[in-house]
Order: sequence, then C-alpha cells, then structure tokens
Amino acid sequence: METVDRKILNNIQAVFPLALRPYRVIGDDTGIAEKEAWQRVRALRKNGIIRRIGGIFDSRRLGYITTLCTAEVPNTKVPVVADLMQRIDEITHNYLRDHPKYNMWFTIIASSQQRIESIISDIRAASGGSRVYSLPAVKVFKVGVIFNLGAEDAQDQSRMMQSRPQVNAESISPPAVTENDKNLIRLLQEDLPYSMTPYSDLADELDTDARDLCAGIQRFLEQGIMRRLGAILAHRKSGFTSNAMGVWAVPEERVNEAGMKMAEFAEVTHCYQRRAFHDWPYNLFTMVHGNSDQGCQEIMAKISEATGINNYALLFSDKELKKTSMRYFNE
Repeated sequence: METVDRKILNNIQAVFPLALRPYRVIGDDTGIAEKEAWQRVRALRKNGIIRRIGGIFDSRRLGYITTLCTAEVPNTKVPVVADLMQRIDEITHNYLRDHPKYNMWFTIIASSQQRIESIISDIRAASGGSRVYSLPAVKVFKVGVIFNLGAEDAQDQSRMMQSRPQVNAESISPPAVTENDKNLIRLLQEDLPYSMTPYSDLADELDTDARDLCAGIQRFLEQGIMRRLGAILAHRKSGFTSNAMGVWAVPEERVNEAGMKMAEFAEVTHCYQRRAFHDWPYNLFTMVHGNSDQGCQEIMAKISEATGINNYALLFSDKELKKTSMRYFNE
C-alpha cells in the first residue's frame, strides 16, 4: 500500500471531514489534489480495504440495549444455532472462539431487555438447553476500531491513540431523537455516496440543505449519539491478520486502574468491564489486533506486565459466522 494511501486511511478512520468538499480537505491534509484524493479513496473502497464510510453510533444513546453473549454449544448444534443467528437481525456478530467450554460468542443490539431475553431463550433452545451468559458492559474504557497503518507524524499518532472516556453504562440518558434525526441516522448507517460531494447527495435525499445536514451530524457527535464519522477498514486486508479477545480476572478494587492502563495500548481497540460468573472469572475484556497470533500473544504479555494482572486468557477466532452492521430505526 502506498504511503499516501496509508496516511489517508489513518486520517479518515478517526475523522472523515465534515465539509461540503471533504476530498478537498483530505487532499490538503496529504498534499494531493481533491480529485486524486477522491480517486484514491474510491479505489480503497472498491478493493475492499475500506468496508464502509459512515456513522458509528452509540447504541445506548439511541435507546437500544446491547450485550455480548457467550454460549456453550455442542459441535453438533453449531450449524443449527449459527443458522438461527443469521436470521436474527439484532445479532450483528457471531464467532466461534477457541475456549474449551464457551465456544460461541455473539453480540445482540435490541430495542428492549425483553427482546434480548427472548433471543437468548431461542438460542438456548436451539442449542439443546446449553448455558448462555449475557455479559453487558458495566463500564467502557475504550471503544473504536482505528488501526495505525504507519503514521508519519505526531498528529497522525495522536489520532490513532484516541479513545472514548470511561462511561458508566448504567448512567446513559438517551437524548431525544426526532423523526428527522432517525431519517438522517438511517442514511448515515449506510455507506456514504461515492461522489465528491457526499453530503450534498444525502441532503438531496432528505430534501434539505447540505449545511443543515452537516450541522445535524455535528450535533450527533457532540451529543455522543455518534461516536465518530469515519472509515471502517477490513482489518485483514489492512495488514492486521490476527485478532483475539483477551479476558482478564481483575480484583474489583483494581478494575478502574487496570482498565485505563489497558486502554492506553494502541493495539487494544475495545476495553470493557463486564460481569463475572462462578465458572467465568473474567471481568475485563480487551480486543487486540496484530500482524500474527504470536503478535497478539506478545501484546497480551506486555499488557500483563504493565498492569500486574497475570490471570488472563486469549481467545482467538476459530471461525467468523456473522459480521454485520446494526440497522437502527428500521422497524
């Protein structure tokens, strides 16, 4: 991948310019012309390095409930359960991971706790009555899949290290979302138009002014409804060929300290505190990305040394069964 493309990707992951001519801004940042910037981004989208450019929303601030679940699914039942999950819109991700007991891991984003419980009940039945744990986030220390593709200056490095401040998951008070807001969210959760003036194209769809549309997006960012507006990369095509879920058993009095320290690592894209159970002692979760499985193991070892937490496990993905983006307000 060319250096210019790497610099563009580093920049637009964190912030895709909120301007009427965004590719002019991208070009100015990288020392190229507006049209070349557009052509380069278009090529990166077409070859699959960029999966999507659009809004990444905070489900809870939109009034949704989200949880990570794990299930103990017999091998003979995996195809049945996987097929069921493919047909459930609220399940966005589903992976088989290399844990001797809890082998299936999936996320649910739903409009109510009742709906989550209904989905879990259906999965439990399909798996033959297996144990299923719901592990909602208690506290968020870091969230945001932003990959460092080789930043060239301090500004790029600071963008790669951005993380959201810790949030008590129980304290979220969703802002009011109007019907106009929902219409805009429905567009932003898809891929931005390929044109050089994507916001003007979206404004035409909503029969509004492009400047008003950009002001609405800025409000979403300020309210925390939208975590960021940026490019989502296919991590394997971007060079990050390995990723794993690191789980840590941390004494309760050290959770805040350890979570904040873990979140400082650039290789950690997510860091959450979650509930522990009698046969699942892990209460801190980190997603780590590297160039190899050994690289991920080395990252975990560094985190362990930095935090002094030695009771941990690294769960690699055996198979990706489902990976989609949530579609909000598509009832």
